[in-house]
Amino acid sequence: MSLTKNEIKFLKSLQTKKQRDLNKLFIVEGEKMVTELFNQSKFKIDTIYFTEEYDFSLIPNTIQSQLISTKDLERITGFKKANKVFAIVKQLQNNVVDYTEDNLILVLDDVNDPGNLGTIIRTADWFGVTQIIASKNTVELYNSKVIQSSMGAIFRMNYIVNDLSEEVINLKQNEYIVSGAIIHGENVYKAKLPSRMALIMGSESHGITDDLLKLLDLEISIPNFGKTESLNVAMATGILLSEYKR
Repeated sequence: MSLTKNEIKFLKSLQTKKQRDLNKLFIVEGEKMVTELFNQSKFKIDTIYFTEEYDFSLIPNTIQSQLISTKDLERITGFKKANKVFAIVKQLQNNVVDYTEDNLILVLDDVNDPGNLGTIIRTADWFGVTQIIASKNTVELYNSKVIQSSMGAIFRMNYIVNDLSEEVINLKQNEYIVSGAIIHGENVYKAKLPSRMALIMGSESHGITDDLLKLLDLEISIPNFGKTESLNVAMATGILLSEYKR
């Protein structure tokens, strides 16, 4: 039941981006999130670790699992309070855009806050968006805060990380209208939004980069009716996706 010091050291190391990248693995913690993993087929689970408090009958027979002590779990967890169960999961490699979808594709330009990224993924999933393209400088998908705030939506999303200028050119060549959220764009409540659209959301601090601004077909904005200066990128994304669906 007890893990060796080397096992604990390795599992704990997966809380860092460097080791996640090196081993092509990441950690999913907590009962709800692990259940979400069991209900999907995109990500392959390496091992489930659980304590005596967890109902191990929930673990499919095809998945390798190991009972561990609560003390060991507390040494490994990234949470302030350990969560009974966690999974080691293999990262996806080489995702590509599906251009056959007649739907909105979300493009994230250097979104840095992990909570915002997770919320964006969760919100996109709510509105039926199935594909997100992120810049290489966007916060890592497998950051624990991204995973938790996505509430399992990352397991359903086709998430591509690449050079955005290249990806946007490809989108235009595949007949997507490329729109971007900027302060002085057209009022989104009055704009005519195409069904086959890519929506670029810029970083919280700098907005959309100049190279991408030059490639926009449509500039849109959310009108301000009060005195607050700005919205965070996750909130703005939710408003724009809601209007797109409407």
